Amino acid sequence: MLPRDERRRLKEIENQLMGDDPKLARRLTETSTLRRLWLQLSPRMLLVLVAAALAVVCLFLGEGGGMFLSAALALIAFVSRNWQIRLE
Repeated sequence: MLPRDERRRLKEIENQLMGDDPKLARRLTETSTLRRLWLQLSPRMLLVLVAAALAVVCLFLGEGGGMFLSAALALIAFVSRNWQIRLE
């Protein structure tokens, strides 16, 4: 935690910014829902989304083997989302 005088100074800077350029201050303090979701995505969940999208594309293209393989990869990655790899 910052000392009281530093917190006070940061609050003064924030108030000055809000007075000078309220649009910029609002953009800096607000986080969009899409950005929040993107920041919470783990690499494993990103793999799930990509594999599921690939399975759908393969389904529409009539590639049964690719669809099943992509769906299996998405399912395995989704089921293992809470597993932790420990290197000891």
